[in-house]
Amino acid sequence: MSVWEKWRPWLQREKQLLLELALMLLVALVVGVYFLEHFSARLQAEQRVQLKALAQQTALRSAESLAGDDLIGLNVIARETRALDPVGGVQFLDVARDPVTGKSDDSLPVKVEVPVALPDGELAGSVVLAAAHDTAPRQRLETGYVLVVLGLLALRAAAEVIRRRLWRPREPVVRTPPAEEGAAAEARPASPVDSDAPAPDGVSVELRLSVVNFDHFQQRYTRSALEALLADYHYLLREVAALYGGEVITAIGDRARIRFTGEPLSHTAFSALCAGLLFLRVARLQAPRRKAGQSPALEFKALVSGQFGEADSWALCLAGVPGRLNVPEAELTRAELDVKALYQTERAQLVQAGDRQIRLQPVEQLAHRYQTLLRTQAEKVMGGSGVSGEASPSK
Repeated sequence: MSVWEKWRPWLQREKQLLLELALMLLVALVVGVYFLEHFSARLQAEQRVQLKALAQQTALRSAESLAGDDLIGLNVIARETRALDPVGGVQFLDVARDPVTGKSDDSLPVKVEVPVALPDGELAGSVVLAAAHDTAPRQRLETGYVLVVLGLLALRAAAEVIRRRLWRPREPVVRTPPAEEGAAAEARPASPVDSDAPAPDGVSVELRLSVVNFDHFQQRYTRSALEALLADYHYLLREVAALYGGEVITAIGDRARIRFTGEPLSHTAFSALCAGLLFLRVARLQAPRRKAGQSPALEFKALVSGQFGEADSWALCLAGVPGRLNVPEAELTRAELDVKALYQTERAQLVQAGDRQIRLQPVEQLAHRYQTLLRTQAEKVMGGSGVSGEASPSK
């Protein structure tokens, strides 16, 4: 598996958080550049004030030496002035602005020039002071700002992790979309098993399957004809459930529930996910056989979840898209399915659950290393099935 295939599910799942962090980083960059430039401008202004005061004192000391071309005296004054911390360079100019001593350093950004006048007011030349190039204050500020920005980004990521750890769905009352209300007419299970009872051992994850437009088939077919219509899919469901160690609690047509129990949660949830995707695959492969036998091919909606009651998980199943398997987005991470399945976060479906919303994430397929095995298992199930698809409807 390539690096992109390995990280793509995680990047898709965390797309919203990554965009938010990138936006925070961009804003911090713009604000940081503005304030750093503002700080540099203020620092240069303070340096000019200091240099001007020092230049005026140097001009008073060097007036006679500059007027008398005393290079030794000027060099002494220049050396003493350059030894001061704020000063990076000293240069004396004559009246014609020709250098008398010292040299100009163009790399120093802040310079101040002050005229050198004799006691009688006659101009003897000028002195130029350049500020020392001290990058330490700006570097300290930049380092501190970078640490603050990284700290803010880390706090945002930590807050998201804490929110996900603390948040747990709690049996919401899901509002079934109006378009699916008819499909909710599927008969409740006649089995005496208490479908809401907890699993005997380990964690429990359930696969729910609903027949698209099931009320239409109920109205057109007699009970016996409907059972014959579903017989092929009953067989396929038993084969798939047995392959992954699932228990069929209620069959197709009776609000199908297949329970997977065991430890750890990641293993159990993955078994349910594989079983759901495999059943949808074999149901599609079964369609040509049924059409050849002049029997309608059924389409299904599927849901894998372990945190909702019977009524809520059924309503979530009905809210899905035909031919797709949905998983509540919070459970993808909780059950570690996000690293084993491929999906696109932008295709998530929002379903109102009481005063909050549940994001149903349609799973496209398994990761490549699992998808090949799933295809092989589908061929095995279809090759071993004695399905005929020849149930004749009675109107």
